[in-house]
Amino acid sequence: MNTFDETVFRFIKKESLILEGSRVLIACSGGVDSVVLLHFIAMNRERWGVDVAAIHVDHMLRGEESEEDGAFVRQLCDTYGIPFFGRRIAVPEILSKSGGNMQAVCREERYSFFSEIMLANKYNVLVTAHHGEDQLETVLMQVTKGNIPKGMPMKREINGGILTRPFLPVVKASLYSYAIEKKLEFREDPSNQSTAYLRNRFRQQVLPFIVAENPAVIENTLTITRKMAEDDALLEALAKEQFDKIVEFTEEGLPSIDGNAFIGMPNSLQRRVITLLLNYLYDNKNVLVEYKYGLIEQLQDQLTSQVGNISIDLPLGYKFIREYGHLSFVKGNPVPQPDVFKTVPKGVQIPWGNSEWLYWTEVDEVDSCLLTNVVDVMYFNLPKSALPLHVRYRKEGDRMLLPGMSHPKRLSRLFIDEKVGTSERLGLPVLVTAQDEVCAVPGLRYGTAFKRDLTAADKYIFVLGKK
Repeated sequence: MNTFDETVFRFIKKESLILEGSRVLIACSGGVDSVVLLHFIAMNRERWGVDVAAIHVDHMLRGEESEEDGAFVRQLCDTYGIPFFGRRIAVPEILSKSGGNMQAVCREERYSFFSEIMLANKYNVLVTAHHGEDQLETVLMQVTKGNIPKGMPMKREINGGILTRPFLPVVKASLYSYAIEKKLEFREDPSNQSTAYLRNRFRQQVLPFIVAENPAVIENTLTITRKMAEDDALLEALAKEQFDKIVEFTEEGLPSIDGNAFIGMPNSLQRRVITLLLNYLYDNKNVLVEYKYGLIEQLQDQLTSQVGNISIDLPLGYKFIREYGHLSFVKGNPVPQPDVFKTVPKGVQIPWGNSEWLYWTEVDEVDSCLLTNVVDVMYFNLPKSALPLHVRYRKEGDRMLLPGMSHPKRLSRLFIDEKVGTSERLGLPVLVTAQDEVCAVPGLRYGTAFKRDLTAADKYIFVLGKK
């Protein structure tokens, strides 16, 4: 038995990644990593006493080339005598209709299909081919984005069973060596070389330097993330204990908390208790994903404060209330969004709220006196058919195309990224064209038509002022 086989077998056994009697579904893209994974598990299924199948998703991003990837994986499955499950998902069409991040949409659609097949066919283990460099890339990306560098878990629960990653202790080079030794053919996805993706930039520009400095970094990363996972599991258990101690429930089944008991907990437990509260409140509904991280930060600030009383509106009509040290959640009606749609005529100041006004006109017609005591001055150009501008409050489903993005971004997601409080969002002006297309949230972010510096292409000026 070679070193590669020994390493993977030992890892699988130590972490209980594949147990006897499991029904294993292998995610296979057709690339070298997943082809080696498919071959390795298919060749050892009798040793483990498991049933094996493969699953492939064509995201329809590369035309015939990506369709051929699916045919290639199907042929591999025929060769190994294992079932094949495949689906073509029109990601470009989804992006065109709903917008969003392409990689996030691909992942969401892919894992939805994985879970569907697992549940329908009683597969209880999904196996992916993430390896040591993938783990290091993930840790570095998490650090770069300001997240805790937990990496990818060796195994985790998913809808339908568990997901495991048996190749985490091995490096990419060993996968190529295995493929050469076993004479395995595989497909190459050209998008893996594109520097448009953050992960690829780390892979091509950062990892080679780090690995050259210390080849043991891959093994060290696995050790660190394993220890962090163990620590995290302990903290989760302690948080659950605290949750059971300090949280009571009203007759309506909603949680209430002893504020003093909450303040006495360490910050790391506070954050986890809040997560448990939100999971309980929303029963892990998908709607929470959009708000979760902003809510945790906001709620922790309010749960640990003893200054005054406060009410915070939460998704789906819930409210958090702090009164005299008592913390509770109540279910009320969602705060209605005001029905306002004001025209902003060219050259006319339009008041907004109690302290702001909006104004736009042609660049060469602006009164310089207006440009004092202002919040924002922007330059833009829009076709005549898009004018005059209008202003209103945000609506469900609002999206805006931002500079540097290929697809419009949901305003709800933008508010989270910009850390705009739930109640503050209700009062923000949303600038729209005559066709009600969002072009700016004045004072916060502006769409692609707006620029801070005047260019030859800009015909109009927009001003957000203070009263």
